[in-house]
Formats: sequence, structure tokens, C-alpha cells
Amino acid sequence: MSDYAHEAQDDDGRQEGLLDLTLEGLFPANQTLMVNPAKRTVILFSHTPGRKPEIVAQHQFSPNGIRVLVPLLQAYPHYCPYDVLLASLGSMSLDDARRQMQDMWEIAIRPVRRAIAGLKGGLRDFGLQVRSIWSAGYLVEARAAKRA
Repeated sequence: MSDYAHEAQDDDGRQEGLLDLTLEGLFPANQTLMVNPAKRTVILFSHTPGRKPEIVAQHQFSPNGIRVLVPLLQAYPHYCPYDVLLASLGSMSLDDARRQMQDMWEIAIRPVRRAIAGLKGGLRDFGLQVRSIWSAGYLVEARAAKRA
């Protein structure tokens, strides 16, 4: 995976990072996924030599959805551990998230599960899905092709 960060300004003039992701195995080599966490927007671009980039798909995610989607995409092709997702969702340190997961698993995992479930429709637009990795975390992957 190639991961480039670009700096842009939001409506308030603050710097925000744009993530430019080339996710080998999820998209063809000529497609790039652009993530704007501040605007909660994900856009898939197709690049053809000699032509302007074209938008293949785009979606605006919920605040919690984008908070878990970014670490999921950054972890690709590997899974993203539960504690990393909880830390990004709760704006807490990784150590605090690990402690919460150990002390009160059932309570701590609920917001992560809700946020992941909320990604389903938006990821479908990109031909992606999230799969649970038992006792470890979640993995973003290509959706299986439907059989006729």
C-alpha cells in the first residue's frame, strides 16, 4: 500500500491531512483512493494517461465511520486490531484503549462494532467490505463477486 498525506485547508483555515491510498489488490493499479478525514469523504479516482482523473465512486461517512475507516485502510493488507480502532474512535491513547479492552471487553467493543456496521453501505460503493478476524480485529477486503 502506498500512503501519501497532503495538506489542505478546511473552511476554518486549519490544516487537514488528505490521505492518498493506492491499495494493491483492492483496486486496479490505475485507481487511487483519496480520504479526507475532516470532511469525512472518500473518493475513488481512476487515472488514464493523457486524460483528467475520473471519479469512480464517492461517499461521505459518519464521524465514527471515518474514525474507524482510516486505520482500517492504513492497516491494509493486514487487519487492524480492536484496540487501535477503539483508540481512534474514542480519541484515547493506545494504552488506554488496551486497558479498556482488557477490563471491560463487552462494553468497550460495542462502539467499535456499531461504527464498523455503519460502514457497510458506504464501502459497498467501492466494492469493499469489512471482515471480522476472531479475537483480533477487522480487515478491509474486496467484496466477493455475486454469482449469477
